[in-house]
Amino acid sequence: MARILNVLTTAVLASGALLGVSAPADAADPAPEAIPIDFLQAGSYTDAAREAIAIWNTAVPTIKFVEQDTPAALRVIEYKTAKGVQSHVNIKGAGRGWVYLEVGDAQLYKPTRIVVHELGHILSLPDLGPGSPCSKVMSGGWAGSDCVNVQPDTAEKAAVRDFFAANDVGDRVPWWGSGVAAR
Repeated sequence: MARILNVLTTAVLASGALLGVSAPADAADPAPEAIPIDFLQAGSYTDAAREAIAIWNTAVPTIKFVEQDTPAALRVIEYKTAKGVQSHVNIKGAGRGWVYLEVGDAQLYKPTRIVVHELGHILSLPDLGPGSPCSKVMSGGWAGSDCVNVQPDTAEKAAVRDFFAANDVGDRVPWWGSGVAAR
């Protein structure tokens, strides 16, 4: 009887391998790639920055912004210019650098949208430019001040997922430094 059970067990296991049966559905997914971020100098943008990282963490589960209360390789900084506009980034590799959020921009645009857009650059996405629709967070200011969409669309999410499937935090963002302004 034990021999029959061994033969049956071997047959069941072999047929599972042949049929491509995978691990159970509740098997753990790999841990997302962590991106430490600090808001020590975020000022009035702190709440919007927290909302923005929650949006990106949900939109692209393979990456995860993790707020820390000490300086991080990714910093969010509120600042003010005489011109009153011009939020932008300085990328030091994917998931690294500085996000500069101009105080005056928050008077024109939804603050969470500004931060989602700028973090999109940090995650590898370039600006889309004139004529780009409000449905794209990377349209930025080109979509107009009445655009309040804060959710990356399917293509934007896929582009970030694809980038981080092939790259790690800290890797070069291909378009950065090529003369393309990230605002």
